[in-house]
Amino acid sequence: MKYKGWKTTIGDMPDKENLVADVYYETGHIFQIFKEDNTPYIVRFGNNHKSNYWEFPYEESIEILAEAKNHLAKYQRTPEEQAEYDAWHEKYKDWKPTPEEKAEYERKMKEQWNKYYG
Repeated sequence: MKYKGWKTTIGDMPDKENLVADVYYETGHIFQIFKEDNTPYIVRFGNNHKSNYWEFPYEESIEILAEAKNHLAKYQRTPEEQAEYDAWHEKYKDWKPTPEEKAEYERKMKEQWNKYYG
């Protein structure tokens, strides 16, 4: 495979009519892709600890993964934003609030709690 640690094997499973593709990362089985006659491709994500699995249509899985990635990308910082955040974090890393500042913070948090949760 193109990426280090990933491996795909093609095999025949006793409970499947057609071949399946098993995808592994290092030593763990991650998912399986298969297609039965007259059905779309299916992605089966396994839970090896509980010996169960979840099956989803392949196209739906790809769309959901892309949607999740795009949604996450909206929240990623640009390099400039990250530098600004790191500088702010560095500036306040040893900050110890006074009792008054702590009381003001707790008041604001209580106000927000009441606003959203009543």
